[in-house]
Amino acid sequence: MEKDDIQFEHIIEQPFLTEDGFVNPACMNELEAAIKNIPPAYERLKDDPEWSEKKYIFKDYITSSLAKSAIRQSSYPCPKDLDVVIKYLDACLSKSVQWDKFGMTKLSLCDINKLLFDILYDMPQIEDWNTPKKDWRNTEFDCCGDAERSDPDYGFIDIYALFRNVCLDIRRERRERDEFDRKFDKERKEENGDT
Repeated sequence: MEKDDIQFEHIIEQPFLTEDGFVNPACMNELEAAIKNIPPAYERLKDDPEWSEKKYIFKDYITSSLAKSAIRQSSYPCPKDLDVVIKYLDACLSKSVQWDKFGMTKLSLCDINKLLFDILYDMPQIEDWNTPKKDWRNTEFDCCGDAERSDPDYGFIDIYALFRNVCLDIRRERRERDEFDRKFDKERKEENGDT
């Protein structure tokens, strides 16, 4: 048995298929409950140095990453009330975070993820994004993705994934900036004859 199979069996006790070879509804219910009980990224990744290290960030890096991630995850060209969500997040970040005179502060990715949960999770517009307008299960479609491609009303934005994707976007920018700084420092040392 593979390592992942063993871990999966600790999460889901019901067999995936029934004796007739169909997907077991009890397994799907158990899987759905397990997914809902996964703690947010700021709890799961608090011991990961890359997620816990505080680095300087501008407020608009957070708001722009949220807008970008919401658009990418949405079934629609632009999620409904995106401007309302971004303006609300901006106002709340202004009040709840101490920004310096340059508009910067030090936040870890876990801090950012927790701020997003604390500020946005119960916002009605966010709840609307997380709820499909139509249920694909009672259709001819085999999966949500097929239904969503035919009609965006079957789609939704997974809020846990949205908030994590904001952090992943910021993490990517931080990695690129760190790599640029490393190369710049190395080139400067070589030019100055330092080793």
